[in-house]
Amino acid sequence: MKSKLPLVACLIVSMAALEGASAGSVGQEQASFSWRFATGGQIRSRPAVAPDGTIYAISEDGYLYALSPGGELAWKCDLGWLPWDCLAVGADGMIYVGLKNRDLVAVSPRGAVVWRTRFDGLFVGDPLIAPDGTVYVSISPATVVSLSQVGRQQWSITLPGSLLAAPVMDGVGTIYLVASDRRLYALTQWGEFKWSLPLHASPTSPAIAADGTVLVGTGDGQVMAVSPDGDMMWHRAIGAPVAGVSVGADQIIAAASDGLLLGLSAEGRELWRESTMARLDSPPLLRGSSLLALAQDGTLVMLHLPARTVERLSIGTPGAAVLARDGALYVGGRDWVLYALPRPAGAVRVTGSWPQPGHDEQHSGRTPSAPKGGIEAALNASSDYLYLQTLAGSGSHEQDLLFLADVRSRISQGTLGKSTWYVVRLLEQLAGTGLISPVYQNQKVINDFPDLRAEAAELLGMVGSAGSRWALIRVLGAESDSLALSVEIKALGALSVDADGASVRAITAAFARAEGLPPDNRLAAAAVGALDGIAAFMNAMSPAAAETLLSISRGAYFEEIRMAALASLQKDRSRPQAR
Repeated sequence: MKSKLPLVACLIVSMAALEGASAGSVGQEQASFSWRFATGGQIRSRPAVAPDGTIYAISEDGYLYALSPGGELAWKCDLGWLPWDCLAVGADGMIYVGLKNRDLVAVSPRGAVVWRTRFDGLFVGDPLIAPDGTVYVSISPATVVSLSQVGRQQWSITLPGSLLAAPVMDGVGTIYLVASDRRLYALTQWGEFKWSLPLHASPTSPAIAADGTVLVGTGDGQVMAVSPDGDMMWHRAIGAPVAGVSVGADQIIAAASDGLLLGLSAEGRELWRESTMARLDSPPLLRGSSLLALAQDGTLVMLHLPARTVERLSIGTPGAAVLARDGALYVGGRDWVLYALPRPAGAVRVTGSWPQPGHDEQHSGRTPSAPKGGIEAALNASSDYLYLQTLAGSGSHEQDLLFLADVRSRISQGTLGKSTWYVVRLLEQLAGTGLISPVYQNQKVINDFPDLRAEAAELLGMVGSAGSRWALIRVLGAESDSLALSVEIKALGALSVDADGASVRAITAAFARAEGLPPDNRLAAAAVGALDGIAAFMNAMSPAAAETLLSISRGAYFEEIRMAALASLQKDRSRPQAR
């Protein structure tokens, strides 16, 4: 049950700026909270904040809790097992939770379990959510797995050393991992090995700077900068084991286990150092020009730059914190309570390319920061991509058909695997042939091939990746051929997951455009099947989907189509919203 505490006065003790000296002994005051919420077990992992401001926390009572920014319970979801320290939120609002029984569970923003997938080991850190919605997880001891939005495995790779932290991704899709063999690994997003770099000692989780530089700390007290090509750029000894590294406020911030906070320039030059007088085990959070560090004893240390004044507040329990974009701080406690600390006065923004563990408040594990050359440089290093691109990019109808046949063969034989990412990219191009990417000659479109668009759409639905979904949504908005449109709708419905409602909006809008034409039974059947499938998978039907199905049930279509639409409307899709 949620209980609000009255705000009490909190004496904040500040120190004058010290030029290059340690912060010394600073008074510590009891924190006051905006609100606190008691769960039924310890909250060991960091909370997460969704794009709409909903706060999520997983408790060892076996529930995922969803709270409003004001601390009110929206719902709680029974996960069916005790959670592991593994939580992330996708851009579409889907929540991913790892459990101690080795299940990864996907939960919709409404609190329903959408799917679960079991692995052969426990999770190492939070899931990584790519920009296209693909989910990457690290599994102990040393395996990385790529999953589609419906929980279908796309590829996996096993490294020589046990993984130490969650995977992270830069803006061109390079995945970085650290392992117990004291190496930093780089993989492509389609699971191919790029390079590995030996380090001096066991490394911390990587952080990524705005230019794509990768920063890691080590257990022997080194902060290292590594280029996107795997070259050591510089390293700096800080005198104590590194607990974590963040990037922001125009500098690199390293936290040491003995409580030291250190600021470094992009070239590795020391700018300042301060002692928090408390043991740290994670990188600092960056809030504007302030650094926030949660110590192992439950003390919140706030270092204000550039004056370097220090404030110390006692949360009262060890825990893990997440910093929301608006500056609010949420702490999950070992005392079973989720705490919200007041936002600072005035406008505050969370800054930096890597402002906190997991990069952001959603624990996405990725940043748009990218090295020069972009994704094309990475793709052009793949001989398989170059071969497929030659077929799909030839502009020849016959060559396009050869490409589609190759992809269909890979899907049927189960060998698509690591080529999934760039195959979707090429299928997206063909799915938009003549619509999104028209070619004109004598003021006429010469590449309008609905048969290619239909087959490409069908294959996108069979691939089942998050990238497939967005490709189909874009094509649906432009399609004019009724046959291709019906295939595209059916393919989008086959992907099922629609946490943000974008698939249903695209289907209903496309069907509405066709309603002014003579009734098309094939198109109506595709819409009924797609909307019913999405509703069944998400256990919810949107008003727009219901309106479209009602229109079909009353339209001049075959009786079996009208009856199927009516049956879908009559299904009981109710579920408890809070437990």
